Amino acid sequence: MGSTAGREGRKLAACRGGNAAVEFALVTPVLLLLFAGICAFGIYLGAAHTLRQVAAEAARASVAGVSDGERASLAQAVVQRSLAASAMFKAGSVAVSVGTSPGDATVYTVTLTYDSSVLGLKALGKLVPLPPDVLTSTVSVRRGGL
Repeated sequence: MGSTAGREGRKLAACRGGNAAVEFALVTPVLLLLFAGICAFGIYLGAAHTLRQVAAEAARASVAGVSDGERASLAQAVVQRSLAASAMFKAGSVAVSVGTSPGDATVYTVTLTYDSSVLGLKALGKLVPLPPDVLTSTVSVRRGGL
């Protein structure tokens, strides 16, 4: 009886049929976390890049204005037009601040602020660390002729 149990034990030790299932069970959670992190940061960085591009476009457009009021109006219009075409941002979700730089009256600054919590990344927050909720992009341009 002892020799039969020994033979069965050696057969069982030599069996490699479940290795793939065990490796899959160990590796899958790590890969899913990695994929969730890539998706979350991809969405966040896409929003940050779009916000930066819109701020730069608004700052460039504001240079054409003659007065501060006209510059602000031009910047607001460019932001609204640009974000209307974006699938990532809803209308009115971005706060726009425009005006001259406090340190230099010849520099005009456009600042866009966006609450990224509306992107739906909070669900992934339990799996991966998330970046800050508030995205801010500031672009400054020098006014010509001054």
